[in-house]
Parts: sequence; structure tokens; C-alpha cells
Amino acid sequence: MNLVRCLFLASLIAVSGITSAAESAWQSSGMANARIVTPINGVVLGQSFPIGVEIKLPPGWHTYWRNPGDSGEAVQLRWQTEGLNVAETIAWPMPQRIPYGPLINLGYKQQVLLTQRLIYQPTEASSGFVTINLAGRWLVCEEVCIPEEADLSLRLPIVEQAEVNSVLAMRFDQQPIPQTLKAGVEVQWLDTETFNLTVDLPGLSRENFQEVYFLPFEQDVVDLSLPPEVSYEDSKLAVKVRILDADRPSYDGLIWYQESVQGQAIIAGFEVPVTSPGSSSTVFDALQYLLLALLGGLLLNIMPCVFPVLSIKVLALLEESAGSVPQQRAQGWWYTLGVILSFLLIAGVLMLLRGLGEQIGWGFQLQNPLMVTLLAMLFLALGLNLSGFFELKFALGTPSKSRSSGFNAMMGGVLAVLVAAPCTAPFMGAALGFALTHSVTEGLIVFTGLGFGMALPFLLLAHSPNALSLLPKPGQWMITFKEACAFLMYATSIWLSWLLIQQVGSTGWLLLAGACLQLVILIWFWERFGANRWGTRLIVGFLVAGVGFTVAEIRQSKPEASPQVTAQAGNIKAMVYDPAAVADAALEGPVFVNFTADWCITCKVNEAVALGTDTTQALFLREGVRYFVADWTNEDPMITQALSRYGRVGVPLYLVFHPDATNPVILPQILTETMIAQALFPPAQSSRSSVNSG
Repeated sequence: MNLVRCLFLASLIAVSGITSAAESAWQSSGMANARIVTPINGVVLGQSFPIGVEIKLPPGWHTYWRNPGDSGEAVQLRWQTEGLNVAETIAWPMPQRIPYGPLINLGYKQQVLLTQRLIYQPTEASSGFVTINLAGRWLVCEEVCIPEEADLSLRLPIVEQAEVNSVLAMRFDQQPIPQTLKAGVEVQWLDTETFNLTVDLPGLSRENFQEVYFLPFEQDVVDLSLPPEVSYEDSKLAVKVRILDADRPSYDGLIWYQESVQGQAIIAGFEVPVTSPGSSSTVFDALQYLLLALLGGLLLNIMPCVFPVLSIKVLALLEESAGSVPQQRAQGWWYTLGVILSFLLIAGVLMLLRGLGEQIGWGFQLQNPLMVTLLAMLFLALGLNLSGFFELKFALGTPSKSRSSGFNAMMGGVLAVLVAAPCTAPFMGAALGFALTHSVTEGLIVFTGLGFGMALPFLLLAHSPNALSLLPKPGQWMITFKEACAFLMYATSIWLSWLLIQQVGSTGWLLLAGACLQLVILIWFWERFGANRWGTRLIVGFLVAGVGFTVAEIRQSKPEASPQVTAQAGNIKAMVYDPAAVADAALEGPVFVNFTADWCITCKVNEAVALGTDTTQALFLREGVRYFVADWTNEDPMITQALSRYGRVGVPLYLVFHPDATNPVILPQILTETMIAQALFPPAQSSRSSVNSG
């Protein structure tokens, strides 16, 4: 039997040797030894690949987890090759609880393999090889603690297709990485310092859970020496935790436990999201964010997507000015109802998905190529409607052709919210962050305020006959104005087409163009021949099926990852956002982090008038400011978590880190050159506390 096992192992080694893994030589950093290792035999340009750093420690020594515990310092890995960037942050294995006197540290004994994914896309032609350079730093402790550093390197060929060493790949895959629970997690805040964390685990056996603890990802959040109160009921595990710091927007962490398997203690656990307590907000806080929501809703009306719709509704109301005042007021309230209900529906979907553990925020629909496609087609159809190519029977209404009903006005409100989807107005970021990180009731109130703010101009006009009388009398100018508004719709459709190219490439744009062509033919057939002939119905059916098929093809297209390469923003070198790299850079000087997305209009305006100007670029270059870009165009859980950490659920967000400050400066959503300069280099008399985002 032993002979058979030996032969099997020999054959396995022989087979695995066909594809050689790559590893650097072991290098001593003092007490520890470290090396770089990867299961692939080469790097494919532009494709992410797995890589790991293995650290071996002498008996009795340990190093630290992402949250080192009551003392210590987390392992830091800095990849230094030009064109090499982080595609996925470190996948931290389950840590051990390491008591030392009254303190509890969190880390690893004997050895640990820290894995992540990188991506290599050089700005210049490749020489056929890439040398991966790493500057590693770790604190190793026994009775004394020694900070150690090591510079490691691994040379890999550039290949068309990488082969994988199955044995080492299996080791990467079988790392004890905690699973993230996306459902069945309930957080109930008992007061501002205590919460109950309930996890639904079907098949739960109390015997499996020993020494249950909650380990937050950030340091100095809970007293690790005190085990939380744990209870079991049916398939649910409940953990009562008292926190030390009640000022954080989130307390994500691990449910950590030991289980006995055949007499051996095995460490296990799973990640759980914990948002900040809704009960911590005061009535003043709620009123403050409600006011921000009202202002944000008001400003949505001047966004290029929404303004034409509001204008056409005002024209329809103007045409009805000859009617009774109660009828005009009813139109205003029906429109307001449509806007508010639409925002509440969006709020419900967002809260539901976030409650299930999805890392999403405002604008998440624009990270989906299918939704971008449908919105581009919608704006094209609205443009054709405003150009007079066909008449939309509801929602917009057509001056001098149809009178608005209550349903028409309400659908106009729904349409206004729908076309507002690509827009994020000033003041909305802070309000939405509050709404989605507090209680459901507070969140719905804020979303109601956002909707009411957006509907308020139309509602006031409906209640102000004198204001309507200031506008020109109905006439041909209304038709001309309506047709002119169509060009804003066409421009928005073009912009969404460009956004689709960023997500799925030129093939996606070609499919969208085909779908739009079929949509135009469909509208033409419907308007030209009507819906009463069987031949027309048959052709229309074929066209509808063609549009549906083309859109489905776009849905099947795989989104292209945001380019994880070092880019240029004018003369400023823009580095891809990575929390560890930002923390390292902030030790050496000021750091500016730009959370942005291609579909964020406010972001693009700020980049044009404040960030990309000669003045700001000269300041960054002269003072050596490190500039990081967190591109949220496509879904990125790491960026979503970072936004949540700073109380935001959408972009833009601008942060400035200083070497001597614990927390970053949070800048307003509308930037100026002066704001950026003052945040980076504040006057001596000013404090470096966070700037309220307005």
C-alpha cells in the first residue's frame, strides 16, 4: 500500500512539474524568512494573475493580521515595478488570537502565505520579461518585537497564455480565507456602544463553536480580551459586542471561533458587515441631512439629463394655464407623487440589496452594461419624441396637442427620476450616505426629501399662476424650444454610448448602434403604418424581437475591468487606488485620493475645472503630492467598502491624507483650486479636521 502511495505521489509530482511554478529565493529579514511565489509560469499583459508572499517564522515568534490587535503592526506589501498594479487586495487568512499578558494580538505563527492578484500593463514596449519587485515590512514578536524589512524580486517571462501549476494553485485556493456572508446577517444596535450581531447558519451545531469572538478589521474598536456574550437559537448564532469607538461609519469584521475536529482545535470564521448605528444620529443630524437632500433634489433639475423633461412639463402646464387653478395644482401634486414614489422605490431596492450584503451604492445601475444600453436607447427615443419624430402619449405630454391627465403628470415624475439616473447633484453624496447607513425610517425620510426637492420647482409653478404669467404666451416658440431640448437627449445618449465602450469595448457599442437602428425603424413603422394592419404588426414583432436579441447579446458581454495601470492626468501621475499604497504614501507626504467614475458628471466637471488645471497640476508636481484614482465606473467592492468607510454611497469623494493626521480631510463634492490647495497645505492657524462635505 505504501508503494502505491509513493508511486501516486511521484506521478503527481512528475505531472505538476510539466508546468513549473515560479518562486524567488528565500531571503532573511532577520528572524523571519520570506519569498515571492506564484503558480503561473508567466505573465499575460493586461490580465490579472495570482501571487503570494510566504513568511516563515522561528518557533514562538509571530507576525500580524490586517488588524494587529491591542499592539503590533500589520504586514505591509508594496509592489514597486513600474506598470504593476494591484487588481485585488491581500486575501488575509484567518488569524490566531495571541495573548500576551493583558493584551490580545491577532496574527500568525510559524508561517503564513498572503495572496493577492496583480496586473501588469507597462506604458512602454515590453522586453519579454518583467521583474516583480516587492518591498515588504513586517513586525515579528516573541518577548521582544523587531520591525523587519525585505526587498524581494521575481523575474517572469511575458507570455501569450500562462500555464498553471496545479499543486501550488490548489494551495492558493485552499488558504483559510474567511467566507463573506452576504445574507442572513442582522445587526441590531442596542445603544451607541453595543450591538447584537445575529447570523443565520442552517445546520448550526453549538458544539462546533468554541471561544466565539468578533474581530473587527480595524484596530481599537473592541476590547479583544473580553469574550462577547454568545447565544444560540435554532440555526441562529447571536453575538453581543460592546465597542470602544462609536464614531466610525462601519465596523466590518470576522466572527472568529474554534471548533474541535477529532480532538484538534481548528480556527474558522466568516466575514460579516456591520454598519454604523442608526440610533447614534440626533434629530438635528436627521434635519441637516434632510436639508442636504432637498438641496440636492433641487439641483438635479438643472442637470442636462433632467432639465429638458422639467422644461417640457412646464410648457404643458403653461398650455393649461387657461384652465382652472385647482386643475393646475393637481398636476403639480401628481407630478410630485410620481417623483417621490420613484425615489422611494430606488431606496427600497438599494436597502434590500445592501441588506443582503451586496456592495453597491448610488449609481450602481450605471455599472451594469445592460442598464447603460437601455438608458442610451431611452434617451434616443426621448430625443426623437422631442424632435417630433413621434408623439409620446404619456409622461412628457406635447404642447398644443394633448392635455395632461393626473396619470400623465405622475408618469412625467417617474420619467424625470429615470432620466436623472446618470446624474449626481451636489449635496446628494452626504445625504445618501446618511440615508443608507442609518435606520430604514431615516433613510426613507431622506429619500422623500430628495424627491420633494426635485419636484419642488414644478410644484411651486403649479401653485403660482402669477409666475406662469411671466412666461411668454403659448405659441410656436414652445414647439421650437421642445425641439431644441431634443439635442440634450441625443448628447446624453452619445455619452452613455461612450460609457458602454469603457465597459465592454467596441463590440458592445456596435451592438448598441444596431439596437438603436432597429428602435428607430420600429418607431417609423409604428408611426407610418399604424398598428391596425397584420403586416405592420408582424414587422413590428420582428423588430421588437431583434432589439431584444441585440440587447441580450450586450448583456452577455463580459465587462472589461477598469484598467489597473498607472495613468496620466495631465502632467500628474495618477496611481490606481489601493488602501495599503495610500497608507504607505501618506507616511512620506500629502496624498490626494479621487473617487470617480466615467458616468459621474459632477466628477468630470471637477476634474476639468479644479483637478486638471495648470495651477493644481503645478502644485502637485512642485510639492510632490501623491495622486490616487479610485475608478468606480465598473463594480469594485474594494472601492465600495472605502466609500462606506467614509460615510458615502456614491461618487465623487475627495480625500486628503497628511502624515501627521489620523483621519483624512474630506473635501466638498464641488471642488475649486483653492479648496484643493487649502486642504493639502492648510494655513498654520487652521486645524486639519475633516471638511464638511456640502
